[in-house]
Amino acid sequence: MAKQNILLRSKKKKAKTLLAADRLDDAAVAYRQLSRSAPMDVDIWLGLGVIAGKKGDPAAAVEFLQKAVALQAGSAQIHYNLGIALRDSGDYAAATDAFRKTLALQVDFADAGACLAHAYMVLGRLEESENAFRSAIRQQPGNAELHSNLGSVLQAKGFVDEAVACYREALKINPQLPVYDSLGSALTGQGRFDEAIAAYREGLRRQPANARVYANLLLTLNYIVDSDPQKVFEEHLGWDRIHGHPADRLVAHDNPRDPDKRLRIGYVSPDFRDHSVAYYFEPLIRAHHREVVEVFCYSVVPKADATTERLRSLADHWQDIHGWDDRRLARKIREDGIDVLVDLAGHTAHNRLTTFARKPAPVQVTWLGYPNTTGLSAIDYRLTDGIADPQGAERYYSEQLVRLPGCFLCYQPPADAPPVSRLPAGENGFITFGSFNNLAKINAAVIQLWSQVLRAMPGSKLLLKNPSLTDPARREQYYSRFEAQGIGKDRLELIGHTPTREEHLALYGRVDMALDTFPYNGTTTTCEALWMGVPVMTLTGAVHASRVGASLLTCVGLEEWIAGSPEALLTKTAELAADAEKLAGLRDSLRNRLAASPLCDGDAFALNVERACHEMWRRWCQE
Repeated sequence: MAKQNILLRSKKKKAKTLLAADRLDDAAVAYRQLSRSAPMDVDIWLGLGVIAGKKGDPAAAVEFLQKAVALQAGSAQIHYNLGIALRDSGDYAAATDAFRKTLALQVDFADAGACLAHAYMVLGRLEESENAFRSAIRQQPGNAELHSNLGSVLQAKGFVDEAVACYREALKINPQLPVYDSLGSALTGQGRFDEAIAAYREGLRRQPANARVYANLLLTLNYIVDSDPQKVFEEHLGWDRIHGHPADRLVAHDNPRDPDKRLRIGYVSPDFRDHSVAYYFEPLIRAHHREVVEVFCYSVVPKADATTERLRSLADHWQDIHGWDDRRLARKIREDGIDVLVDLAGHTAHNRLTTFARKPAPVQVTWLGYPNTTGLSAIDYRLTDGIADPQGAERYYSEQLVRLPGCFLCYQPPADAPPVSRLPAGENGFITFGSFNNLAKINAAVIQLWSQVLRAMPGSKLLLKNPSLTDPARREQYYSRFEAQGIGKDRLELIGHTPTREEHLALYGRVDMALDTFPYNGTTTTCEALWMGVPVMTLTGAVHASRVGASLLTCVGLEEWIAGSPEALLTKTAELAADAEKLAGLRDSLRNRLAASPLCDGDAFALNVERACHEMWRRWCQE
């Protein structure tokens, strides 16, 4: 027996040496042999788990480590390793259980605390994530990454001021930490655009090849009042110079050049979930005529929800691509024989423009998710309309503009919307204006104009709704900004997070008239307001982001609410507010009017998109 134990120890020592030297294949063979001769030895299953994890097979790692846990349930280290494997396999819920068991066995296991906090964050359990990060920071106050991650949680909860403080603390500890992107995003959310751009540029100075930081810089430029469209365009072209010409870009495609074939259309998006993009994509995919197109969806969504599953059921082919690198995704698109590949994200979060740069499909298009050019030479076309991008707009796009008849969008009204309420002014005796837009869009010029609207109508009030207004500090900021324009707290109502969309929409029952933001108009907020019977006043500008409101209202036949100047908006707003009978009539009729308009006609919209795609395809066939 002693001889056998000596031999076993010798073999285990050799296996551990192979593992320590990263000779993973040899180590795996050695540990598998040991597992057959000593299946009750916990070190062997632990070793196999570590090898599987290092080889990128988290599912196998989970299987091995569960056996180790069964043999030695009192080991904090084994529970921690199991948590890592579960996390890497995508099972964050089970990972939290493993990390909690780790901490129950060893309360000062700092890495487990940080991993638990991160798993909670991915699961959207933000309160628990915040508590776990704060606990981890108490153990490791000098850990810059923990401060940065806590900032991300606080930002997601709407506590932007605290998030900025966390990011700055992280940079104070470690100036090299790549947190400038997060800091810039938080500053954008506060409307501090100059500081946000400075943060992004510092991030790019340190990481010139970081496509995500550059994309966020470009997105922020859309919020700035009186920005020079030519300079913004040139900034977008700069992204292409750095990221748009990878060495493995495909220069030839073997798709059959049949101009009348059934097109294979691929859609790429991180927003196939409960997201505003899905409100406009679902009517299209639902109405696509399958005799003329075959629909492929490439989903970057890390965690599917009910909307994801609904969209999946409507696609001919569905591929989850979260975590895939560009080469793998480009190869898959080529293997699928995609004729027309459509980007739905532009320079928004988790986009795959670096895949589009590889030109995996012969015809590439951008649409929907971003209010500007991609700047990408590999993308051939952009779907828009004649209102959002009138003649002459071409000079600010790297893509060729394809103007769809009517509006470039098709809206799917929310099925869970409550009934339209009666006009609030009838009961209140005063007009309540409202905006449910992103606070970053409510800039100093917007506040100044809205304050003029309120001053022109004594007794009127303004209701602002946004999750960030849950934060008392954010509310005080906006009270102060309006107070500087002569509008006191008594004329403002600031509302933060609501648990459900139904509750969110029900708040329109307290609004008589919505005011659109500029130069970055609302989109879903405008459609939802109209669906809830609330007219929307929009100030139109010179670029796409400032003309979306005009496009939507024109499509519904409500051009009278489009103003070409601040003075015109003041006049139009005052005239409508003074006509209580007209407001009440609009309250009763807007939902039906929107439902019957081209903006909600999915079948016609799908035909328009299909005709546009076929025309693009025919051009390629003729080249």
